[in-house]
Amino acid sequence: MSNLPPSSIPLEKLAQLLSDPARWAILLELAKGEPLPVKELARRVGRTPDMTSKHMAVFRAAGVAVVGYGRLYQLAPGLRPEPGATTLDLGHCLLKLDTRK
Repeated sequence: MSNLPPSSIPLEKLAQLLSDPARWAILLELAKGEPLPVKELARRVGRTPDMTSKHMAVFRAAGVAVVGYGRLYQLAPGLRPEPGATTLDLGHCLLKLDTRK
């Protein structure tokens, strides 16, 4: 499990992370703050569990997501926005998210 501060995420990994629309949808769900299993995350973003699991591997490799007890995924502790916050600080960039959906 990686708990890197946002500024230590290599730009190349961050670019890979943000290069896929499915990962944007997953990131939006994770930013809502609820730890989720892959199956539920997949259902919410309209992808298969297998494909969602592969995307989560990219998130974990970049240090953006962690998996905890019960195989629940969530943003790494240093990245979790405050409840109701709409900005996610990834070090090299700030993402303004609409979490109302």
